[in-house]
Amino acid sequence: MCIGLDAGGTKTELLARSSSSAEPVRLSGPGANPMRLGLDATVNALTDLIQEARRQQPRGTVGSICAGIAGAGRLDDRERLTRRLRQRLDLPASTPVRIVHDAEIALEATFHDESGVVVIVGTGSVVFARTRDGRTDRTGGWGYLLGDEGSGFALGQQGLRAVADAIDNGPDTVLRAWLADRYGLSSRDRLIHRVYQDDWPLQNVAPLVIEAADAGDDVATRIAEEQTHLLADQVEWLLDRCANVESRIALTGGLIRETHYAQMLQATLCNRLPNWSVVIAQRDPVHGALHFAQRLAA
Repeated sequence: MCIGLDAGGTKTELLARSSSSAEPVRLSGPGANPMRLGLDATVNALTDLIQEARRQQPRGTVGSICAGIAGAGRLDDRERLTRRLRQRLDLPASTPVRIVHDAEIALEATFHDESGVVVIVGTGSVVFARTRDGRTDRTGGWGYLLGDEGSGFALGQQGLRAVADAIDNGPDTVLRAWLADRYGLSSRDRLIHRVYQDDWPLQNVAPLVIEAADAGDDVATRIAEEQTHLLADQVEWLLDRCANVESRIALTGGLIRETHYAQMLQATLCNRLPNWSVVIAQRDPVHGALHFAQRLAA
């Protein structure tokens, strides 16, 4: 059984194929980002999904594993994750296991081994490119404290800042009423408690910001526009460094499922790069992880 995993900040997806079954195994679980959760919690999340896949395919042994993991950009982190995952699953040394950055599986799912650019927008964000001669490079992916422009976290954070401004008699926004209605955050004390003491995932607010922008709220629209332009900056910076890239961009990640935001980002990039193709990726990154796993097993 070849197993591919796509581990992001909000959820992890598994796709596995076995010669003993015509139907693939598809599973999802909680997020598994080592920069936020630590290595052990990340390995636990991956292990739980892989063990469930094993239970669903009891006659299929694990032939190979590839996991694309957000927050696993450093080689030593990937090596530690690989070792611990092997230990937890008690895999023989002959079983190939590969941990890569989640941008690599997104690129593989969209363009296979060909040139192009992917913009991944989920809880975090990163821009990843492969040149025509096979080199890869990226911008972004610095995490929520240093970057993640245009991401769910960034949109949520800016939306909550706008609500705080409105409470302080700043520009009014429908987000204030919606936040009170949907989450019960109707006062300064409740908002501070939820963000600072409950460690609330700020990306939860991102769909609300996008919905408000789609409804014509000025404040939410400004937030969404600013974030798409920050992402477009990342793309242009990468292309300044990587000139030999096929003129095509694919948008992928959980936030791209929010149609209004995807259209805003697509329009911004088309305006900045008028001679480039900018499309929504048709295949989820987990398919790229499975492709890598199948190659490892070949």
